[in-house]
Order: sequence, then C-alpha cells, then structure tokens
Amino acid sequence: MKKDKKDNIIWILPPLFIFLVLLMLGMCTPKINNRYIIENAKIETLELFLDMKGEVEAKDLLPIGLDIQLGIDDVYFKEGDRVKKGDIIIKFSDYKSKDLETKLYNQKQELAVKTSQLRYLQEQYKLGTDVTNQIQKLMGEIKALEGELATASKENTLVQRVVMSPIDGYIVKLNAVKGGTTDSLTPVVILAKTHDIKIVSEPFPANKLQYVNLGNKAEIKAINNTETKFEGILYKISDSGIPDLKVLEFLTSSFADVTLNQILKIRLIYQKKENAITVPLNAVVKKKSSKNGEKYIIYLINKDNKVTEKEVQIGINNGERIEIYGTGIKEGLEIVANPDDKIRNNIIVKRRDLITEKKKKEEELSKLEKENEKKQKEIEKNEIEIIRLKRGENKK
Repeated sequence: MKKDKKDNIIWILPPLFIFLVLLMLGMCTPKINNRYIIENAKIETLELFLDMKGEVEAKDLLPIGLDIQLGIDDVYFKEGDRVKKGDIIIKFSDYKSKDLETKLYNQKQELAVKTSQLRYLQEQYKLGTDVTNQIQKLMGEIKALEGELATASKENTLVQRVVMSPIDGYIVKLNAVKGGTTDSLTPVVILAKTHDIKIVSEPFPANKLQYVNLGNKAEIKAINNTETKFEGILYKISDSGIPDLKVLEFLTSSFADVTLNQILKIRLIYQKKENAITVPLNAVVKKKSSKNGEKYIIYLINKDNKVTEKEVQIGINNGERIEIYGTGIKEGLEIVANPDDKIRNNIIVKRRDLITEKKKKEEELSKLEKENEKKQKEIEKNEIEIIRLKRGENKK
C-alpha cells in the first residue's frame, strides 16, 4: 500500500515541477507600465498617390469676331459661364444699322439722279452738242458712287443685332463691355465646347513624378464640396516654365460636375495594390540584422498583453499604412501600432483604451468650458461694478 502511494507521488512530481517552472517563468516575465495603441492588421487596397490642386481650363477654343465696329447695348453672360446653343450673349445698338440704311438710301437716290443726268447728256451728244467733258466727269462720279454703294451694302450685311452661342459650352474670354464698342481685330467672345475642357494642375515638383505615367487615374473633387468626386485621366505632362516644376493635364468625362476656372483637388493614383495586408506605417520598426544588414519587425500582442517580435517583409506604403507579408502574417493579427524604444520581445505591456481616453478628454474639455464660462460671468459682473463705482466717484 505504501509502495503504491510512493509510486503515485513519483508520477505526480514531474508534471507538478513543470507547472511550477512555467508559473515562475510567467511571474518573471518583465512588465512595463507604458500604454500602447493596439490595432488589427487588415486587408485593403493600398494606393500610392500625389495630392495637388488644379483649375478647369478650355482645351480647344472657338473665337467669334466681327469685321465691323458696333456699339454694345448689353452683355448677358460673364467669363466662365456655361451657355447653351442659341443663347444670346451680346446685344448691339441699332444706330449703326439705321445709319447704314440711311446712307444706302441717300447713295441710291444720288446714283439714280446722276444716271438720269448721264442719259440726258448722252442724248444731247447724239444731237451734236459738245458735252464730252461733262459726260466723262459724270461717268467718273457714277463709278465712285457705285463703289461706295457696294461698300455700304457689304457693311450692312455685316451688321447684326446679337451674338448667339453656336454651341453648348463655356465662355472662355469676353471682349465686350456694356456701353462700349467692338474691335474688328479682336474676337468679341471666345467659347469652348462643353467636352473640350481639361484640368490643369498647379506647378508640381518634377522629382516626385518619377513613377507617374500617362494614363494614371485621378480622383478629383471640388474644394468646397468634398462629397462629389469624379474620375480623371492624366494625358499630358508639360513644362511649367519654372525650373524643376511640371504641369499635369487631366481629362474627364464628368463635364456636368465642373465649371470653367473652377479650382479642384486632385489625387493622382500612380500605383495600386489590392488585397494587401496592411498595418500603420509606424508599427513597422527597422532593426539591424546579422544576415543582411537590416530587418523589419512588428510587435504582436496576445490576450495576456505579452509582446512578441515578428520579422516581416514590407511592400508599398502610402505614408500612412504599409503592406507587410511573410510566414504567419494574416488579417486580424493584433499589433502594437506605436512602438517606442522601451518595448522589446517577451514583455507585458498595457493597452491604451482610445474610447475611454476620448471620453475623458471630452469630459475634461466640457468641465474647462463651464469653468471658463463661470469665470467670464464673474469678470463681466466685476467690470459692471467697477464702472458703477467710477461713476459714483465722478459725481463727488
């Protein structure tokens, strides 16, 4: 019986010893009081992009000019406005038309009189009267008058009361002012078709465009309306006239979403990686390695808040998140998002509760605002009392 007991104790001792060793090791695991942000590795589409601003400009222009000076009665649109085919852009004064009509009438009357006089002199010449000099002089006057009449008739055909838009588009340039006159050497208005517009970026550093290619897509949105987005395509990179700066030009099919001269935000996406496992950029730490000079690690954390170093391979990053891959790397791994120089392998740390922190900050802010409001009321009360006392002193 005693022997059986002894045998049982002998069998129990090894597991008990192992348990005690493990317990001691657990109790001996170093701990630090630093709190860290914990995030999960996630699968997402990682995009590399450049942010810039741009302006909507006309790509192909349609100038409308006049070969005659006309007075301007009214201008119904301004530069940058969208117009439809048939819209009246400019209305001209009618005095030019009336002047020309009067001039034409007088010239026709005068021509009829001189033609009649010429026929009379020609009859006299046939009867033997010497009127050769008179006939030649009159024929010269008639020829000159016919030239003036032809010129006036041509001018009359050029006179128009309005300029109507021949297209659906935008007014790029308007050389017309109410009460002014047109210039026959300058287009009175320059239009661009609705589809003939482009988005031109502000000058951008050329050294940041080394991985950018024509055909790259861009997300474009208005400065004052960030909810409305549309797509553009990079179709041209030009010199800006400034050393080391380039200008990028984009085309878009979303013409209804933009207006001429509008300022836009542009995000040019030049590389995209789908289904990438990503973590915050700061979560990846570069360390020296005996094998190849350097290695990249992340700090995994388990449910007991124990930290374990994990070597990873890295891919592209967008300045905020970075792609990681390697053995055992998968979606959902809990990692330390903000490691510092105190964190290391096999230690226990504390987690930061961002929700609680945010709530505490809000409560503290609310408390301070209430205190400020109370103090402000006291200050205002004191100022009123000071004014009252000063007025009392003046009365004395």
